[in-house]
Amino acid sequence: MTLSCGQKKDPDQSYIIHDEKPSVVSTSVDKNLDQRVMTSSLKGISFSDDSCDSNNIQRDILIFREKIESLGGQLLDLTDYQEGLIGLQNFLNDSGLEGNDANDFANAGTKSKMSKCNVKNLVPPRSCWYRTLTFGLLMKKIENETGVKTNLTSHYRNKCYNKLVKGKAKSDHISAKAVDISLGGQENRFKVERYICDQMWKENYFTDISDKAPLLNISIGLGETFLHLGLDSIHGRRHWLYKNYVKNNQMPQTCWIPKS
Repeated sequence: MTLSCGQKKDPDQSYIIHDEKPSVVSTSVDKNLDQRVMTSSLKGISFSDDSCDSNNIQRDILIFREKIESLGGQLLDLTDYQEGLIGLQNFLNDSGLEGNDANDFANAGTKSKMSKCNVKNLVPPRSCWYRTLTFGLLMKKIENETGVKTNLTSHYRNKCYNKLVKGKAKSDHISAKAVDISLGGQENRFKVERYICDQMWKENYFTDISDKAPLLNISIGLGETFLHLGLDSIHGRRHWLYKNYVKNNQMPQTCWIPKS
């Protein structure tokens, strides 16, 4: 996992004005997969209560422990680590995400807009690090399974930054429950899209399918060469397509198609 354009150039975030907003209404190939799934422990929880400013860490443990452990990580005590970039790096290393740079999460944004929000980086508050760890492990798993390098363009956005880049007011990025990934081309996007379709949309990767696993609360937005991936959103399971995907895609369809 790397930054989209490296350390010297900000990643392109022009797409964010459309983020989590369906440019084209989509449907699943199998409509039974379009159920509006909500994570059980989030029922009745408001967006504000789930944000990184006030989320319940014990609730996050219930939601993310299985995911972290199934991806080869371990759930450690957050209070053993200091807030900030160094603390996040130590936490990721100790939790099983060795070899990944916390700067990939911290710098997934535009420096000039960070400055306007009086922050040096976009390291999530420590209370949301189980979410960040889950995405880091998952992106590593996707890379290993597909052979595609993932380039992170956005993860956590505080409310100020999200407003400056014209993100959705209740974006999952404010809760560190989403990543935007640039994949360089349609073929790479298709490989990752197909993996997510087969492993996370049709089946719940994190649960033994022999037990008739429930559908996963996942959100996915597909662009021509990038995608948005979210887990355990307060908004529930959903999907959308961007216009450049519908207009330019030359790859076979997977789980999601424009609604006629």
